[in-house]
Formats: sequence, structure tokens, C-alpha cells
Amino acid sequence: MKLFIYIISIFVLISNLYSKDMKEEQIKVAYTYNFMKNISWKNETKIDKYRLLIVSKNKTLENMFLMLAARKQLKDKNLEILVYDEKKDYENIHAIYIDENFSEIYEKLFFKYEKENTLFISDNFEDKKQVMINLLKEETKVTFEINKANILNRSLEISPNLILLGGTQIDVAKLYKSSQDALKEQKETINSLNQKIENKNLELTSKVKAINEQKSVIDTQTKNIKNYEQKLSTQEKLLQKQAKLLEEQRAQLEEIYKNIEFQKEKLSNAVLDVNEKERVVESLIDLQKKKQQEFEKAKKDLEFLNLQIQEQKKNLLLKENIITDQKNAMSILAILFFIILILGIIGIKQNKLLKNLSQIDTLSGLYNRRFMNKKLEEEILKYKRYKTPFSILLLDVDFFKKINDSYGHDKGDFVIKKISTLIQQNSRDTDISARWGGEEFLILVPNSNLEGAVILANNLKQIIEKTDFTTKEKITVSVGVSTFNENLNQEELLKLADNALYKAKNSGRNKVEFA
Repeated sequence: MKLFIYIISIFVLISNLYSKDMKEEQIKVAYTYNFMKNISWKNETKIDKYRLLIVSKNKTLENMFLMLAARKQLKDKNLEILVYDEKKDYENIHAIYIDENFSEIYEKLFFKYEKENTLFISDNFEDKKQVMINLLKEETKVTFEINKANILNRSLEISPNLILLGGTQIDVAKLYKSSQDALKEQKETINSLNQKIENKNLELTSKVKAINEQKSVIDTQTKNIKNYEQKLSTQEKLLQKQAKLLEEQRAQLEEIYKNIEFQKEKLSNAVLDVNEKERVVESLIDLQKKKQQEFEKAKKDLEFLNLQIQEQKKNLLLKENIITDQKNAMSILAILFFIILILGIIGIKQNKLLKNLSQIDTLSGLYNRRFMNKKLEEEILKYKRYKTPFSILLLDVDFFKKINDSYGHDKGDFVIKKISTLIQQNSRDTDISARWGGEEFLILVPNSNLEGAVILANNLKQIIEKTDFTTKEKITVSVGVSTFNENLNQEELLKLADNALYKAKNSGRNKVEFA
């Protein structure tokens, strides 16, 4: 107490040299230090240092707390000051000081740290139900009020010295009376428990007597059991030898069964892949159904054989001679499985080939019109769900008929292949290119607005114009560009690109126009 009065005196002397605000900050720091000094935490002997979290926008106040921690100890232990940062998560906090500028997060911190027995020191907080110690400014002085219920309910003990600091006094008499009532109630509970223990001891005594009587009977039975144990021991040794042999045979059978299960899982995955391919190629539905039936039949055969294996395992202890027959059955089953697996692989390869034939244009190597229509539908659905922009480019080779007439159709096919290669080499990996018609190409440009699509169109136009096709005249293309929006459908989007292409051709060809 003398030390506190000494500290207060020093603060009073220093206050004459600083402003009124500085004096208030000094008093708040002194109050906070003495609040923590006169509060005892649960398991306080295990605390290595006291951690005080400062939640304030007042830099002067923060600096004064830091200076206090650097110069003084609390209860012969270090005092660590932490300045609040909403991005950090703090643990083992013993006290929190919150000034009036952070009243909006007081409740959040109160409910977060109250279970950790944290002392809250607030500054002009209005909700008295959540206050522990609240600083109050009354004209020219700073006082405080205490909500002792909130402190005691969180296993914090209050020193009587805290009353002498000023503010609202704690009702020590009522607090003592309540503790005496609780002590009396505990004594009554203990007496009741002692009576129950005595009754239980009487019951146990009678049970012990009965147990002793049974022990003599058990001793005679134990002698008989030892004789039986000797006989069983010799039989057990014989059984162990037989069990060891059976265990080795069982381990071999388990290994075979695991291999079968692994192959079955691989076969099941292959069947799923085959089913997926069947949905893509409609013309091969009947063929895939037949193969699926073959797979189902093979699976049933495997299940039937598995049931036989399970039955053989149950009878293994009594029918050792059957093991040899089972091994032969396993060999046949493995051969059958590999045959089925080879058939599945051949079916998958056929499906992959047929899928490519149904999606790829054979001359250009690009996707065909059917595949591109499907991709446009998917991109429109993606736009409606996620608002992801996309554009399309419609390219047409200028004077293509003249090329065929002058050089022949072989040269025309060469031009189509060359332009297809240039499109693939100079577009993004995410762009999808297709041969739309005879000399027309359609490029789907995902995640692109009109400006980006026009840049790509001009780039492709210039590259094609500069490429040598071994013809007298230059080979050029005209490009129409359009971008999808919520007011369009697939047909209207294509129509806009076609109109832009028509405009490019009518204005002299070798141009890019957009709608």
C-alpha cells in the first residue's frame, strides 16, 4: 500500500509538467498496474510472467504501458505488454485494458477470453453486466467501479487492498457470509458421504466372508483343473503344429485373394471408363451394351468363385486336402481375369479411337462442327452460372475457290492444313479451334472480352498473311469477332460473328471486324 501511495505521489508531481490528458493517462496506467497487483489468478504459482493486452488508439498510453513494463515487475515477475492487432490471436492473457475507442469489440473480446480467467479493465464501458473493473471520468478526476460478481465468477480473487484505492467498495461481509454458507453445505455433503461409505463397508464385509467360503471350493476345483490343464497342454502342442501348417496355407490363400480383389478393382475402374465412353459415341451403344454384359457375366463368375473361396476357407481346418484343388481353381480364375482384362483394354482403345473420329476433322486435325457446338453450349451454361466472359472468332480463307481452280484441290487441302497448324500454334492452350465449314474456322476463346479476342484475331491475320504457302499470291483470311452477353443465345452469337465476317469481306478482305 505504501508503494502505491509513493507511485501516486510521483505521478502527481510529474502531472504538473504535462497536459491534462497526460495526467489522465498516467492515472489509468497506475490504476491498471495496481488492479493487477491486487488480483490473484488461479494457479498463480505456475505463471512465469503476466501478460497485459492493450486495446487502444492512444499511442501515448501504449508507450507509457511499455515504459512501465520495462521499469517495474508485478509480484516479483515480469510484466509483458502486448498491443492489440485484430489480425493476431493471443493466448494466456491475464488482463486486458480497453479504452472507449474500442467499445464496439469489447463484447467480442469479453466472451472470447472470459473462460481463460482474464481480468477486463474497461474505460467508460456502458454495459455494466459485462464490466469487471470500469474506469470512470468525473469532471477533473478518474475513478473506477467494480463488478465483483463478474470477477469472482471467473475464479479471480480480490485483495481487500483494492477497496482502499477508491471507487465502488466490495461488500466483504456478504462475500464472507456466502463463503461460510458454501463451506457449511460442503461439510453436510461430506457427512452424508461418510455415512454412505460406512454402509458400503458393511456390505463389503459380508461379501468378503462369502468370497472366503467360495475360495475353499475354488481351491479344490483348481486342483482338478490343473490335471485337465496337463492333458490339454499335450493336446495343445499337437494343435499348434497343425495350426502353424494351416496358417501358412491360409496366408498363401489370403495373398491370392488379395491379388484377385486388386484385379477386380482395376477391372471395375475399366468398366466405368467404358461406360463413360459409351455416352459420347451414340452409334456404338449396342456394341458397348454387349461388352458390358460380358463384363457383368465375368463379375458374376468372380463373385460365384469368391463365394466358393469363402466356403473353402471356413472348412479349411477340417479339409486340408481341398487346398490343392482351390489353388488350381485360383490359377484358372487368374487366367480368366487376365483374359477379361485384355478384352477390357481392347474395348477402351476402340472407344478412344471412335471418340476421336467423332470429334476431330480428318483433314485439318481440328475439332469438328458437332464438337464445337457442344463446347459452345457448355461455355454458355458456364457464363450463366459464373458470368465468365468468352468470345468467338470466325475465320474465312479469302478467294479459296480461286486457289482450288488455279492449283487444284490438293493445294487447297494443303492451305487448310497449314492454316489449322498456324491457328493451333498461335492461340492459347485454353482456346478451342474447329473447322466450321469448307474454308471456315471457328475459335472459342474462354475468359476473354471483345478487346482480347480482337487482338488475337489481328495476330492470327498477320501471321497467316506473312506465311509462305508456295503460291504466287499471298494467302489471307477475313475474321469476324463477337462476344457473348446475357441477351444472346448460341444462334445469335454465331450470327453476330457471321455478320462481322461478311462486313470484313465486303470491305476488301484480309481484315478483322467485330460486332
